[in-house]
Amino acid sequence: MKAVVLVEPGDIQVLSVPDPEIEHPGDAIVRVSQSAICGADLFPFHGFTPGFENGTVLGHEFVGEVVETGADVDRVKVGQRVVATSTISDGSCDHCLAGRPSQCSGRSLFGYSGVYPRLDGGQAELVRVPVADRVLMPLDDAISDEAAVFLGDILPTGYAALKRADAGLGDVVVVVGCGPVGLMAVLCAMRLAVNVIAVDTIPERRDLAERLGAKAVAPEDSSAMVDQYTRGLGADVVVEAAGSPGGLTQALGLVRGRGVVSVVGAHFEPDYPLDNGHMFEREISLIFTIGDPFNDRARLLKLMVNDVLDPTVVVSHRMPLEDAAEGYALFDSREATKVVLDCSL
Repeated sequence: MKAVVLVEPGDIQVLSVPDPEIEHPGDAIVRVSQSAICGADLFPFHGFTPGFENGTVLGHEFVGEVVETGADVDRVKVGQRVVATSTISDGSCDHCLAGRPSQCSGRSLFGYSGVYPRLDGGQAELVRVPVADRVLMPLDDAISDEAAVFLGDILPTGYAALKRADAGLGDVVVVVGCGPVGLMAVLCAMRLAVNVIAVDTIPERRDLAERLGAKAVAPEDSSAMVDQYTRGLGADVVVEAAGSPGGLTQALGLVRGRGVVSVVGAHFEPDYPLDNGHMFEREISLIFTIGDPFNDRARLLKLMVNDVLDPTVVVSHRMPLEDAAEGYALFDSREATKVVLDCSL
């Protein structure tokens, strides 16, 4: 089969690799129809993922059709159209039993290795899906493959940023960083908050946030806009989706006293200079969220089927699988907002 492979950092190629096979009774094989490039894919692309194995098939956002199942797979059937969660969870560890599958002790991320046990991903014609009865969700015929791709990761992640911050009706919500996850947070916040303010350095991303209904602003003007809509108090919830120290610092400066900064941008800095005095005096809550498609995707699917949410508005490039290297280049340079790959055999 054809698959998108990280040959080495900076070198993405579409190669012929062996077809995946059932390895455990709970596995399924999915013929991928569409897959997407995510910001998390750029970490190994740039060599930032410790222990990442060259040759790993990339991709953790994918939709397709089940073509084979292991002996223990009961819920998922051959022929069903399905979407996968970006990570796998075993369903039996203490975290899973307590409803925290994103913290599963046996978790792996599709398209990753090193920091997790290697699990080849879905930017490919076929993919092996472990724990298939948990990981795969059958899809309503009313939803397109392209829309369903968003249920695997970034839409539940953007939603979870608001959910874990307990964002409520009438809140002022600020989203710092309008990449794909930030835009998903904007999309969800527009159904909840009285005012949504989107902050980004890139004019095209600000334009897209405005088309979603937000008030968009450059970082240097964000404090003034937040003051305008909160009478100087600060935002109730600030979602930090930039994944940068500067973005986090800005988020902490835009939130009100007793407000919440909800971080969904990926952070790995061991020495971020958190101002404890500011945090204490303002009683600020700081939380980090990976996202929880296991618990949230069914709810989000209903909203999509009923035309309440349409995440496909952020797709800027639709490309065949063989053009994946170009897609990565466009996404890495921020010329593309979201790239969807056609993986059809």
